[in-house]
Amino acid sequence: MSTKQQSASGWLGKRMAAARSTYAIASLFTLLSAGSFAAFSWYLSEFAASWLNNGNLLPKTLLSALAFLAGRYLFAHFESRSNYRAGNTIVAGIKKELYPVLMRENRFDSTTGALYMTKISDDLKPYFAFFIPYSVATAVVSILLLVICFFLEKWVALILMVSLFVIPVQMAVIGIGAEAIHKKHTGLFLKYSAVFYNRLKTVTEIVNLDNLLPQYRFLSRKSEELNQATIGVMRVAILSSAVLELFVTIAIAAIAIYLGFSLMGIMNGPNYGKGYDFGTALFLLTITPYFFFYIRKFVGAYHDRNRALAAADLLMPLLTRTAETPPTDLDETFDHITISNLSFAYPDSPVKVLHEIHQQFPKKGLVLVKGISGSGKSTLLKICAGSLAAHEGTVSVNRRDNVWSRHWLKANTTYMNQFPFIFDGTLHYNLLLQRETTGEESFPEFMQQIVAKKEDGWDTVLTHNGRQLSGGERQLVTLARMMMHPRPVAILDEPTANLDAGTVEVILQEIVKMAGERLVIVASHEQRFEEVAHRVLNLNWGEQMAYA
Repeated sequence: MSTKQQSASGWLGKRMAAARSTYAIASLFTLLSAGSFAAFSWYLSEFAASWLNNGNLLPKTLLSALAFLAGRYLFAHFESRSNYRAGNTIVAGIKKELYPVLMRENRFDSTTGALYMTKISDDLKPYFAFFIPYSVATAVVSILLLVICFFLEKWVALILMVSLFVIPVQMAVIGIGAEAIHKKHTGLFLKYSAVFYNRLKTVTEIVNLDNLLPQYRFLSRKSEELNQATIGVMRVAILSSAVLELFVTIAIAAIAIYLGFSLMGIMNGPNYGKGYDFGTALFLLTITPYFFFYIRKFVGAYHDRNRALAAADLLMPLLTRTAETPPTDLDETFDHITISNLSFAYPDSPVKVLHEIHQQFPKKGLVLVKGISGSGKSTLLKICAGSLAAHEGTVSVNRRDNVWSRHWLKANTTYMNQFPFIFDGTLHYNLLLQRETTGEESFPEFMQQIVAKKEDGWDTVLTHNGRQLSGGERQLVTLARMMMHPRPVAILDEPTANLDAGTVEVILQEIVKMAGERLVIVASHEQRFEEVAHRVLNLNWGEQMAYA
């Protein structure tokens, strides 16, 4: 294992501390489930041996076997739920930590940041919810069954031990290079998803410029490249499963042959005639496939480890980066923002997204930033939020320098992305976040309509970026969160995009109310914002067309 892999593994291991107790409970359920299956196999073998050898039916023995079988599935259910809860807890914590970092990260626009968040969390959750639990379960169940087998027939135990050591070795061999394959796939997914989304947003301009066929060919090439990377990942998964099944089949066949020859007297075991009889042989043969049950799951989830390592390599530089020390006087009263001669290009790109922008933002009021897709609206908003640094031109708060102004904007700005982000937790938590509940909170009136539709009201649990909510409801929850945590400057990027007329009306009214108390900067195509805005900044491919 490389130093880089060890570093990524160590980073993932530290994250498990957030759910250590949940994992411990799951391990206990795993042990109880395996013990129940062993008891079921013993009673079932005793029942079958008595029936086949003597013709005697033992109904109590069969009932005992069925009771232990039911216990096995009951404990396995609780084990699965505990492990999934642990995975959700860990990934939710990472997402809460990652979201503000992506907001500040210069390399990502809004679309790429949202895709990054989704892709990385999707790659990490299977690792914590499946791979880690299956690796623990493999160890627990293997030790338990090996102890039983050594007590009854050491040669069966030795065959199982050999397979237990050989399988991890072949998995390690297959795993060489698998992390690189997954990292390449993750990188291509993030890169080309953003490209596809960009072309989709600008399809009207592409058609007007008679550029549809070249763009189609370009996207076809990129799609094929992404497909090939996906096929590479699938090949690794299929290869690992095929090799595992080969070793499992050989091990089970070897045990079956040994037990069969022993019972026929051809190759007697050392314990034959001393308790090692047909019933014991049947018991050993019954628990042998279960010995490989969690090993199969572990190998099946092995590619989740490679995905997680690749994701961790991408995350660690972001989450472990040393933050700049902010100034101590960031509570200075806000008066105005002045942008002068501002130009901006993203790192490693020669193309300027903004060109010589000039604009004055007042202490309060609504400023509308408008323009076609790709004109630089979102970039300007991220500069105004302090997420991006201005290196060419001036962005000044209260006539202060760029560095101080950027720190002030970071500390005193609320930002509503065009992709609303919902934390894993209750609806109530998503508005208050870590703030203690006083019981006297005044929630926005429009939230009552959302809460009234939910069976659990404020205690409705939201997961997977709020899939329990409609698109309009997610946007309203994000707006309510912004209102519950007011700061001198509020920035909203396309707050009404793809929403129904009723939701647009609610959002518009609330933004106008906020603009009466603080500075509100909105980027939008919505015509009605222009009717109520105090100032309008019109951008066209990064150039300022007009402002008022």
